[in-house]
Amino acid sequence: ITSIMNRVRNLKNRYRNEENITDEFNCTKISADTTDNSGTVNQIMMTRNNPEDWLCFLLKLEKKGVPQMDVSLLNRLIGRYSQAVTALPAEKYCQDESYARILVRFAELKA
Repeated sequence: ITSIMNRVRNLKNRYRNEENITDEFNCTKISADTTDNSGTVNQIMMTRNNPEDWLCFLLKLEKKGVPQMDVSLLNRLIGRYSQAVTALPAEKYCQDESYARILVRFAELKA
């Protein structure tokens, strides 16, 4: 228990200066590196494969640049959003807010 508490304390200290401590804390299990992210995508799909994990990953990926100014990033984002929509069954998540946000952002990026 002491070890766990020390780890939690360290994580809190590391994210103390962040604006969205809650968002960062919730997203720590999904790491979005700047490469192809296939490891992260596989991790999401093999574990719970839920809209919250996908949305967290996609939003972190979007923070890597400005899609409107970086065609490479825009294409990568469109591909990842497409992958998320394909991986998440609409019948199961049609009432989920995170799923709706993914669909809306996907449409915005494609437009």
